[in-house]
Amino acid sequence: MRIYADTSFLVELLCRGAMHHASARQFFLAQGEAEWITTEWTLFETANALRQLCLQSPGLKPEQAEALRRLFKRWHTHGNFIQDTPRADQAIREAMQMSVAHATKLRMRSADVLHVACLEQIDHDLFVTRDKEQHALAVARAFKSHLLP
Repeated sequence: MRIYADTSFLVELLCRGAMHHASARQFFLAQGEAEWITTEWTLFETANALRQLCLQSPGLKPEQAEALRRLFKRWHTHGNFIQDTPRADQAIREAMQMSVAHATKLRMRSADVLHVACLEQIDHDLFVTRDKEQHALAVARAFKSHLLP
């Protein structure tokens, strides 16, 4: 099985102190044989989200955010994460088409739309997210999507 997870899931998986870490970890461990697909967008957004946690009180310390970013990178070289490279121009075109088709009916934050737009180019079996709106968009686009609590 090939799984593409969005940032909301990945941050919960990486941060032991996150509110939904246990459910993200449980789901991840239950998919022991799965390949987890990421993109440059996923890597950037996950690292940026970890850094943003430093602004919360209580939040991560900058060195903790950096350690988690390095751990995530290590999972790509010594784990079951692999990076795919969808074409940015095609993803933006797909995002524009989704906006035309769905933005008057569904809440669509641009970053979330880009994740779903990348699904068009990524060979995957399942999309995993903690974001209800992103899940709704993926389902509206006929992707198999799992919403984690």
